[in-house]
Amino acid sequence: MTHDPIASELFPWGLSRGFLRIFIPLAGLLAVVMGAHYFSEYRSARITREASETLNVDLARRMIGTDIAGVVADLGFLASHIEARGLLEVPAARRKGPIATEFKVFLRKKKLYDQARFIDQAGMEMVRVNYNGGRVRALSDSELQDKSRRYYFSEALSTERGQIYISPLDLNVEEGQVERPLKPVMRFAMPVFDRSGRKQGVVFLNYFGQQLIRHFKRAAANIADHVELVNSDGFWLSSPREEDLWGFMFRNEQTFGRRHPEAWKQIVNTESGQFMSAGSLFTYTTIHPLQAARVARNMDAAVDVDSSEHYRWKVVAHISPSVLQATPLIFLQRNLLLYITMFTLLAIASVFLARSQIRHRQMAAEREYERRFRRTLENVQLAAVTLDMNGKIAFCNEFLLRLTGWGHEQVYGHDWFETFIPPERRAASREQLLNPERGGRYAASYRDEILSREGKALTISWNRTLSLNSAGVAIGITCIGEDVTDQERAEQELRQLSRAVEQSPSTVMITSRDGIIEYVNPKFASLTGYLPEEVMGKNPNMLKSENTSADEYRELWDTISAGGEWRGEFQNRKKNGELYWETASISAVRDADGEITHFVAVKEDITERKRLEQEVEAHNRQLARSQALAAMGQAASMIAHDLRNPLSSIKMTLQMLGRKPAGKWGGDEQELHQIALERVRYMEDILADLLTYSRPDALKPEWIAIDKLMETAISLSQKRIDEYGVEVVTHFRPGLPTLHGDSTKLRQVFSNLIINAAQATEGVEQGRAEISIHTRLELTPAGSRIQVDICDNGRGIDAELQEQLFDPFFTTRASGTGLGLAIVKRILDQHGGDIVLRSGELRGTCAVVTLPTGPINGLTVTDTNRTPVTELSEPL
Repeated sequence: MTHDPIASELFPWGLSRGFLRIFIPLAGLLAVVMGAHYFSEYRSARITREASETLNVDLARRMIGTDIAGVVADLGFLASHIEARGLLEVPAARRKGPIATEFKVFLRKKKLYDQARFIDQAGMEMVRVNYNGGRVRALSDSELQDKSRRYYFSEALSTERGQIYISPLDLNVEEGQVERPLKPVMRFAMPVFDRSGRKQGVVFLNYFGQQLIRHFKRAAANIADHVELVNSDGFWLSSPREEDLWGFMFRNEQTFGRRHPEAWKQIVNTESGQFMSAGSLFTYTTIHPLQAARVARNMDAAVDVDSSEHYRWKVVAHISPSVLQATPLIFLQRNLLLYITMFTLLAIASVFLARSQIRHRQMAAEREYERRFRRTLENVQLAAVTLDMNGKIAFCNEFLLRLTGWGHEQVYGHDWFETFIPPERRAASREQLLNPERGGRYAASYRDEILSREGKALTISWNRTLSLNSAGVAIGITCIGEDVTDQERAEQELRQLSRAVEQSPSTVMITSRDGIIEYVNPKFASLTGYLPEEVMGKNPNMLKSENTSADEYRELWDTISAGGEWRGEFQNRKKNGELYWETASISAVRDADGEITHFVAVKEDITERKRLEQEVEAHNRQLARSQALAAMGQAASMIAHDLRNPLSSIKMTLQMLGRKPAGKWGGDEQELHQIALERVRYMEDILADLLTYSRPDALKPEWIAIDKLMETAISLSQKRIDEYGVEVVTHFRPGLPTLHGDSTKLRQVFSNLIINAAQATEGVEQGRAEISIHTRLELTPAGSRIQVDICDNGRGIDAELQEQLFDPFFTTRASGTGLGLAIVKRILDQHGGDIVLRSGELRGTCAVVTLPTGPINGLTVTDTNRTPVTELSEPL
């Protein structure tokens, strides 16, 4: 057997060459296929990543736009409400209280704003209300500041009617220092005008910037680890790195532009986009706060937006090279086994499989994009729905389904308007939603009502976006909205409550927990005479009189401070000093945590009721007194009648004994006889007074001249005047009108008063006792009256005894019945007159008598308690 060495050498060589011919093309083809596969997967992953980045960045932009639109709507409502109420038509001092009340209610309900201010055209804060963590407080005049030098005031004041000023987002600064903890704020401002079109000032709202940043992070939750919000200078407003934030407030020179200079050049010069720089992927968009505000106000953004380039923010998603460079390793980990297996496959099969894989991955990328988009909408806590151009529902997230009570199978593919829109709104809503402008972006905010499955109406604030295909044809509409039903209902209830309180017939007062007045309704002003701005910031004790004890106030505060309700009555004082009575119900107002924040008092004027009660009480007292005096008069009449006859016999006997010749009387007998006779006469005078007081008599009125009447009374009293050595000085005003009365009884009144005055001078040095009599005319609401003053310079009368001197049988003298002034009072009451005893200017007593000048219409006395007298024999 022969061996062919060439053949044996050629065999392995041929096998190897054949192997190489097959292997090299297959290896090259496989390498091409592998490279193509890697490029396809890298491209697909990048497309998906880029689409996701773009979507999430745009969602964050929309959320900020929605927040700004909400603030602008609130500011527009507040400014319009102030103008509509006419608060700018009243003087500056009077508008503060109502505007402060509006601001307080607004901040308390919204809970989104740190401050609400009204600044006049000179830059002075007229009203400033701080939210203060829920403890809303209006600053006093001394705390208000001059803001004329602040940049935001001059820029806000230069805006025209309907325009909005928005300040940069920065940290709040108090007294030149950044407030701690950090408080991001944005200042929104709108000028307000009176009805004549004159600018009266600017309304400012300090919006909690942290709220905007929180919403921004929530909208971009899927890229939270690498999304940033920077201002036009590249300083971070939101960043995953806390140390980067607010550098411009702390003189930190580090900015986005310094960290990524090449990327920043492209970002700062274009509105939005996506690009690679230094191995990193940057996705960004631009936010123009002023443009968002104007769009929210339905204004032409091209006309009204401030064109300054610096007033904008950038939303930037930055994926670092380290994350992007991990793609090849991931590819090998996922495809190594596949390509080891593919070494055994035929070239045609490998190419076919590679091409099939490319097509498969492209389709998967599209499905993944759609899936991530839907997942993003599912994750946001907002209502989201996608419609085709026929109004059919293509997508509806769980939030909206839970809100309305529908299931997926009940709404998918159904007509949106027939399912969710009230019948009366369907045609208008369909026209509004499905009539977009062709080409370009389509976005707008609006409010609309939808119906739940049970037919309950819900108000949704929508932000809608039109979806276009590559040819620019609209293929669908995506709407993202927030349920504002409770907010709208709260606003309506607030308006109704405000009207009810404003129009209430009862006084309503609201104070802080410290008892400082924060609100009063119009009824308070009409009752007390105080304008609201006169009492704002003051304590209600400014109204109190001295008739309510400190114990009562202490009980009140103990009750309401413990959360109870206090009911009671006050006597308070009006602005003009007039006293009035009111019944009050005072209780505590609690916040959502049950803490007492305010007190509210509802009060009713009961002055007239009190007056009627006092009149009834006085009438009952007078009736009881009249009945007692009537019984007393009857008893006095019986006593006088029984004693009169025995006294007459005694007097007659004494008179008969008096005819006895003088020589037959002993010295003591004559004196005793005279004393006994005088005592009998004195007792007769007492009996005469008793009979006079107990027997009624009718008046005999006639027209009397007061000066003649007084001269007659002085003449009748002359004997007693001389007895006390008193000088009488008269001052009769000439031309006084005549009186209509019983001259006899009035003469007795003045005679008795003159005698009383003479007796009161007893003890005054001889020659210095004096009685002065003055007459004058007094004009009163009830008509003209004549006043007679009879004054002495005697010892005077104790003040506590003056009211008792007119009671029957009351006397300060050792002798007498005490009926003299009681009968005087009765006669004057019969004539519709009055008498008052008061101390003289230096000493003594003055009896002041007033009588009406009109006719008394033949008044007669039918009450046994009101008996006229025929003689006033017993002075006080």
